[in-house]
Amino acid sequence: MRATRANLLGEFTGRLDNLIYYRRAPGGKIYVRKQFKLQNHPSHVGFANAQRAIYALQPSAGYIQNLKDYLPLYNQLPQNAAKRCETWNNLYNKLMFALQKKMPEQVLLANITRAQINAQDLPCKTLKDAVEADLLPAVKGYARFTQPL
Repeated sequence: MRATRANLLGEFTGRLDNLIYYRRAPGGKIYVRKQFKLQNHPSHVGFANAQRAIYALQPSAGYIQNLKDYLPLYNQLPQNAAKRCETWNNLYNKLMFALQKKMPEQVLLANITRAQINAQDLPCKTLKDAVEADLLPAVKGYARFTQPL
């Protein structure tokens, strides 16, 4: 739900009455959403472990910059109009979960390590390799994204 600026809200961002108000940097618009309450589910543990493991890899600054540079090109693709990514983290998650989906017998994200990535020469080592392995869609000039993980 998109909130418009009113004198009542002014420049308010934060939580109020189980709603969260926030401003998105690209357009400067204020948005509001219901406060999320986590409910226990068996798949949460596996997802949380996978998230911890992929961020424990600590991608290099160059790799993160490649993801940031790839992001607007990814969002311009017609097939991604309905599923835009807002930050590099979204792309990183897509890339890693696509890797697990493509190679389920080799990759379990909850246990992934840099040593495994290097030993098995997994296509997430560089963004260029990931695009060539169809983990992410090809964009114009993707060959320049060669910074290592």
